[in-house]
Amino acid sequence: MRGGHRRGRAALAVSMVGLALALGACSNAAGGATAGSSGAPGVSATEIDVGSLANISGPVSADFAPIVKGVQAYFDMVNAQGGVYGRKLVLKYQLDDQGIPTQDSDLARTLVSQDHVFAVVGVGTPFFSGAKYLASTGTPTFGYEVSADWSAGPNLFGQQGSYLDTTTIYGSDAWFAHEIGAHSVAVVAYGITASSAGCALVVNSLQKFGVPVVYQDLAVGFGADLSPDVLQIKSHQADLVASCLDLNGDIALSRALQQNGVSVKQLWFNGNDQDSLKAYPTLMNGVYFLDQQVPFASAALYPGAYSGLEHYIATMEKYEPSGAYNETALDGWLNADLFVTGLRAAGKDPTQAKVVAALNKITDYNGGGLIPPVNWTLSHTSSPPPSCIAFIQADAASDTFKPVLGTGSQVFVCHGMDSTTPITGPVGLPGLPGG
Repeated sequence: MRGGHRRGRAALAVSMVGLALALGACSNAAGGATAGSSGAPGVSATEIDVGSLANISGPVSADFAPIVKGVQAYFDMVNAQGGVYGRKLVLKYQLDDQGIPTQDSDLARTLVSQDHVFAVVGVGTPFFSGAKYLASTGTPTFGYEVSADWSAGPNLFGQQGSYLDTTTIYGSDAWFAHEIGAHSVAVVAYGITASSAGCALVVNSLQKFGVPVVYQDLAVGFGADLSPDVLQIKSHQADLVASCLDLNGDIALSRALQQNGVSVKQLWFNGNDQDSLKAYPTLMNGVYFLDQQVPFASAALYPGAYSGLEHYIATMEKYEPSGAYNETALDGWLNADLFVTGLRAAGKDPTQAKVVAALNKITDYNGGGLIPPVNWTLSHTSSPPPSCIAFIQADAASDTFKPVLGTGSQVFVCHGMDSTTPITGPVGLPGLPGG
């Protein structure tokens, strides 16, 4: 997982679990090519046609389908302002790969060779098997990066970078443990690489900076009884448990902890959404999470400090209200924002190559004040420091995930490599002047 970008770790755990659930399904590819009067596919005098490729239906669709809502809301906002150089943005083809790898590959080809889209905006899927094909065509592609597929080419843009780093160690984990008073940690993950690799990085990070990992199980079976792990956590006297399980596994873990009378702090890398907290208030109350973007609660807690988030929420509530507080919908918004940024930079006669080239010159993209800045001159092939994370904690009483451990209104805590001492955030960090 990318250094400091821990949502990728969690999403991978979810998506790989989905592999055990996803079965065969039919293609829903739409037809109809768009003529490109400017010489670019999908571009006419009045509109620019794009497509999305997401897991809209199926066992893990809830983790990916909302990405389309964010894209559509952003396009609606831009179109209400007159479009881009007078052209409307049209999400004309919304294809559903149902979380099936072969379907994803087939539909990626459909979007390019049959539908002739200018770009693919809103890729949200556990298995992005169409990545290499889209990279080979030069089609600007934007989505929720949860796998190494996004490093296939310079025209593929993940929501916060396109490189998945499973080795770089930052001081964030150890710093967090010290800050909440944890002196011994237990770590659990599924026995699949997408989950275990992320938590192996946690183990290495904690141990490197002197925080004892007293128990680890990185081979939990999907759906397994977690009571044996909980009894081990209890006997080893861990005071913090870090979990790379999916939401169902996290809930089962929390329930087993309660049933066995184990009082321990918890850090989950998945499940920080409003619906989950509403469904499991007693099991999630007090659980910590890591956030890669400005936490939604920041808008109400610190009025004016995060104008980008306030703008996002207001616009989503106008066009796609059900996605206003959904992180995957926010990923879609970021995808659309980056695409439009490149489109505007490409000028009145856009080509796919111009859009890609313009984006790959940006060194401090922050999504309009929603995420720590991304350096696109580097982020296709590396995950450059620093690591900036917002720590949040579930509060069942207020039904929110409140930012914690920040300084004043600054929700992000940044670390470099080889140190647990926080550092000053980079230029463009939301919450700082100019961010």
